[in-house]
Formats: sequence, structure tokens, C-alpha cells
Amino acid sequence: MDRAMAAARTPPVRLAMALAAALVALAGPGSARAQAWTQAPGHVYLKLAYGSATAGEQYSFDGRAKLYADDVYAPAFFDRSVYLYTEAGLLPHLTASLALPYKRVIVRDSAFRYAVASLGDLEVGLRQSLVPLGFVPASGALALNLKASLPTGYARNTVPAPGAGQVDVAASLDYGQGFGGWGYGQVGLGYRVRTPWYGLSTAVPCQPGQDRGCTADEQPDYGDEVVARAELGWRPWRPLLLQATTSAVVSVDAPAVGFAVGQTTPTRQRYLKAGAGVLVEPVAHLGLSAQVQITPWGRNTVKSVDYFFGMSTDFDLGGEP
Repeated sequence: MDRAMAAARTPPVRLAMALAAALVALAGPGSARAQAWTQAPGHVYLKLAYGSATAGEQYSFDGRAKLYADDVYAPAFFDRSVYLYTEAGLLPHLTASLALPYKRVIVRDSAFRYAVASLGDLEVGLRQSLVPLGFVPASGALALNLKASLPTGYARNTVPAPGAGQVDVAASLDYGQGFGGWGYGQVGLGYRVRTPWYGLSTAVPCQPGQDRGCTADEQPDYGDEVVARAELGWRPWRPLLLQATTSAVVSVDAPAVGFAVGQTTPTRQRYLKAGAGVLVEPVAHLGLSAQVQITPWGRNTVKSVDYFFGMSTDFDLGGEP
């Protein structure tokens, strides 16, 4: 929330496909968005960020840490992506948001290296403030967030893929509290429906076992997920904001099947992210940020360390920043 103070086997190939959307939603630079606060009508917030996630291990379906790829004792998962995020006030208490990643993902097994570079899932959202209902403290904020994650036409069965290939819809309730100008806190709880709608992605012809760089177009049934997040911010000096963040994704059904080469992508996964960040505002309407996140717990997920570096600004439409 950069501006809230103002307002079984290791997968050598398929794991990145199932995690791309999760990395955008929770491990991306948006983990510190102002989910509880809305923008004033006509006011725009814009952020561009670079993310770097690296892993040499994964958490298996039963929670054990193991090598990301069998017999590969060095990092084997690399996500080097660029993220664009913006939000704009449409009406009093109503804000629209948009997030679009350019995904560059590389995975290795003991024999080959696989890579993809493509637009990922477009996330569009609406945030409705519930403050007008009257039961929120004067220094607090409460909002209902509705989001849809839409594939951008990429091939869902490449190795790896920039996303899972199906549409997700989500709703969350987020509460934020300001602490007298020196800090803030916010928490959120939501539910993500992982639909069977694959019409916005494509599939390339593939003969499993013969073609390298693709898999069979299985269109698996992904399980719904509960999403939670919490964040604290402290401003010891007006141009400096320090942050502590945590987020979690928990599939409704527990993961029960591990990874194997050529098998279906993991349809159930659970993980926890924890991190810290800093925002520096050297001049008005310009923010420079850095974040780091670790994955201290998970099931069927990458045990990655994630870094994000961003630049943000805000302005009024039709006016100067």
C-alpha cells in the first residue's frame, strides 16, 4: 500500500505453469497495494515494477522441502517479470484497478532448459468503499474488492507457460487503519474461484514425449482458494515508509498429488509469503520502492525468494501530477 498514508516428483517443466498466476497475485509488487482505501474521483495511481523470483527447492504435496528438479542441486526456477499496475477513482468511494505482467519464466531439469516470455494474466478489479455505511472509525477504511484474472491469449500448454490459462474471479473484504499519520495497518480475507473457462487462452499442437517445450492440453480442474493478507507500515520520516507484509493462499481441498514430468499441473496448492519493503519519496508524486519476500511454508509450491523494485506516481486526470 504505497500511498495509503495519503488516502511427489519435482516438476522440471509444469510447476511454473501452475504458479504463474499466484506469483502475479501474491508474490508480485501488488502485495503492498492499498486494498482498503479508494482513490478520489479522477485521481490515478500508476506503478511499474520489476520482479525476480528464484528457487532451487519446492514444497511437495505433504509439505516436505525437496529439490525443485530431481538431480539439480542449483536454482532451477527463475521468474524475471515486469508488472504494470494502475488504479483510478471512478466515483466517490469507487475505484477501478488493472494489473498486467510481462512474464519471463525459466525452468531447468537435469537435461534441458525451458523458457517463455509473454504477457501473463490481465487482472481487472473494482473496489467499493464501505465507509459510507457508517460503522467504520474516522481513521479507518473498509472496502469490498472484486477482481477477475483474464488470460491474454497466450498458449497454456507451453513449457513453462505464462499462466494457468483459465479465468479466475475473486472477492475480498479489506480493512485498513491509520495510526495518527505515522503508520497504518491493513488486513484482508478473500475467496478465489478458479473457473473451468479456458476460452481466453490457446493451445499449441503437442505430442507428449516427442515434442520438447510443450505438454498435452489437459485443462485441469483447479481448486478454489482462500486468500488472506496483512500489512503494517511505519513512516519514521515523511519521505520514508517501512513495510512488513504477509500473505497466504490456501486451497479449499488439500493437495494430495505430487508433481511428475508430463502430469497435470498442481490443481491444489497452499503457501505463505512473508516480507518487508521500503518506499522512498524523494519528491512529491514520485515513489521508489523495494520489497523482498520469502516462502517459509507451503504445499505444492515453489520455495522461492522474491525481490521487487518499483517506481510509482499519482496524478489527477486533466491536471498536473
